[in-house]
Amino acid sequence: MHHTSHKINLRQERDFGEKLNATFHFIKANFKPLFRAILLYVTPVALLAGIFSGLYQARLFQAISGNGDYNTYGEYSFFQQVTSLNYIVMLFFVMLGYIMVALVVHSFMVVYMDSDEGTVSPGAVWDNVKANIVQGIYAGVGLGIVCFFGFFLLGFGLYLGVVCSIFFIVMIREETGVVETMERCFYLIKRNWWATFGFLIVVGFIQGIIGWLGSFPAGIVMVLRLFGIPGMESDVLLVVTNTIASIFTIYASAISMVAISFQYFHLVEQKDGFGWIEQVNLIGKRDNNTFKNEGDF
Repeated sequence: MHHTSHKINLRQERDFGEKLNATFHFIKANFKPLFRAILLYVTPVALLAGIFSGLYQARLFQAISGNGDYNTYGEYSFFQQVTSLNYIVMLFFVMLGYIMVALVVHSFMVVYMDSDEGTVSPGAVWDNVKANIVQGIYAGVGLGIVCFFGFFLLGFGLYLGVVCSIFFIVMIREETGVVETMERCFYLIKRNWWATFGFLIVVGFIQGIIGWLGSFPAGIVMVLRLFGIPGMESDVLLVVTNTIASIFTIYASAISMVAISFQYFHLVEQKDGFGWIEQVNLIGKRDNNTFKNEGDF
């Protein structure tokens, strides 16, 4: 269990710079408990995503280098089918990894907000994840497919992707079903699409740099293998480095999830003003801890 001495007020309107600062301040202030939750509940899926990614890359290199010896057409066909299946399985676990990060990070922030002093335990986070995991997986996979194919329809997928960026935090915070969550997303993003898009681009760029650093060793191994450097032909080495890269990249997506949560709370305050109503209700019920920690941002 972790206790933060200076609880951050999540339910607050913030401008672009304030949201960006709040994102990294929150991560810094809650790094240990947040990382522990991600380590416990995301790692198994990220590990599988990395392993299947490494296996796919190894088979792909065999095909490119011509090392795959096929005596019959049946052997060649089987190799192609296995590779294709491997790719599909890899994509599924990668997508599942990002869904789990979203569920864990948003659940962490909901528990943090509901706690009087910012006390967060892994068990409380898991309770929220468990309550939303089934709906989150089928909704996440479905929306991912729709956004992907919608991207080819004059950019509709991009528009929908920004709208759906707050899907998981809405679902967890407001305890809504898929249809209600989508309606809420469209309501909150209305007249805020460009602001949300711009914020996500900047955060995504920062996250991408961090993720690239984690993927650098895997990239080096692949380049050296392409040039036939001795010792780099090991499939095990390729699988290990790809696994590490996949895990690191999925972990890094927690940055965007924290930022999305702050964007969501900003939009809620802008549209509904729940935080302002809450503060009015607190008049006459002064809590020294609460008042001390307000105004951090």
